[in-house]
Amino acid sequence: MNAAADLKTEKLSNIEWLGQQLRAKTANYEAGIPSTGDTPVNWEDRCGAIAILPNEEAKAYASILVWGDYRDNTDQYAVLNDYIAEYLWRMAQEEIDKKRETFDLKKFCWHVARMELFYGLRPQLRKYHTLEGRLVFSGIDYIKPDTYSKRYSWLGEAVGLLLVELKNEIEHCVGNYRRDINTVVLSC
Repeated sequence: MNAAADLKTEKLSNIEWLGQQLRAKTANYEAGIPSTGDTPVNWEDRCGAIAILPNEEAKAYASILVWGDYRDNTDQYAVLNDYIAEYLWRMAQEEIDKKRETFDLKKFCWHVARMELFYGLRPQLRKYHTLEGRLVFSGIDYIKPDTYSKRYSWLGEAVGLLLVELKNEIEHCVGNYRRDINTVVLSC
C-alpha cells in the first residue's frame, strides 16, 4: 500500500472507515502493507471499534450503519428500536395528557419508534409513502393522520434527533479509537 492509499483512508468518515473491510467485497490478495512497513489495520481492529462503543444502542446502530439492515441483524434492530421506544415513552409521559388518550401510550411509542427508525434508515422511501401509509405500515391504524401530524409528529422529530445524536456519538468514539490505533501502529 502506498502513501496515496494511506491518504485516501484518512479522508474517510469514521463510519465509512469502520465499514471499509467489514462489508462483503471482492477478494484482494495483494499484501496491504503500509508505507511505514507496519502491519495494516484489519477487520479485527475495526470490529474492536464497535466493541468499545459505550452502550448497546450505539453498538446496534453502528452495526446497522456498517452492514445495513438487509442482513440478519434483527437483534441489533430490536435493541435500537426498544431503546428509541423507551426514550419516546419517557418523553410522552411528561408531555401528553394521558386522560385524553384512548390507546396504550407505551405501545404507541413503540410503533412510532419502529416507523421512524425504518424510514430513518431508508429516507428515500419517505417521499413515496403518505403519512397514512407509513402509520398503517407501522401498526398505527388507531389514529388518523391529521391527528398524528397535529399532536404527535414531534415524537417522530425526536427520533430523528436521537439518531443523529447516536451517529455523532459513534463518529466520536470511532474517531478516538482510530486515532489511538494509528498512534499504536506508528509507534511500533
